[in-house]
Amino acid sequence: MNGLSRALLITSVLLPAMAMAQEGTRPAKSSFNYSYVELGYDTTDFDVNGNDIDSDGITLSGSFKLTDDWHLYAAYGSRDVDFGIDVDTLTVGVGYQYAIRDDIDLYGRVLYIDEQVDLPGLGNADDDGLGLQFRVRGRVSDKLELEGGIQYIDVGDNDTSLQASARYYFTKQFSAGVGLTFGGDADGLGINARYSF
Repeated sequence: MNGLSRALLITSVLLPAMAMAQEGTRPAKSSFNYSYVELGYDTTDFDVNGNDIDSDGITLSGSFKLTDDWHLYAAYGSRDVDFGIDVDTLTVGVGYQYAIRDDIDLYGRVLYIDEQVDLPGLGNADDDGLGLQFRVRGRVSDKLELEGGIQYIDVGDNDTSLQASARYYFTKQFSAGVGLTFGGDADGLGINARYSF
């Protein structure tokens, strides 16, 4: 079974299972906002055939809450990679959130990812594929939120990584966060600013 088939299988099980858990009385109502725009800066170290390749870039992303359970997600990122390589990534997807308590959510996303690579002297190359995210989002206090989970990406090569982040809310609308990606072929550190609406 190839990476795309595994991703589709996981997707076909994950979202319906979360939706079925929703049937009956909802145990809690989420206190989290899934409508926001965010600007982030990330540095990433890639392991490519045993070689370390560094990159950094900016990503503009956003989420829009459709119902109490569903949201849309989109992101566009541009990053500079070693050897003069430029990579632009467009991501769109849909997510399902489920409140365990009013201060703890589970959520999952199914993503379509399109990646375009500018190789100096060799022209352009592009690839697309599927991504899956499953995360736990928890509120430690009115000002501090923690999040962690797993991500599977099947673009070019498939890769599974762990993610963890912390977010501080200056107001209900404005917040800043720091995030880590590790455990896969890419280790990353990022900072971001978010406006929730």
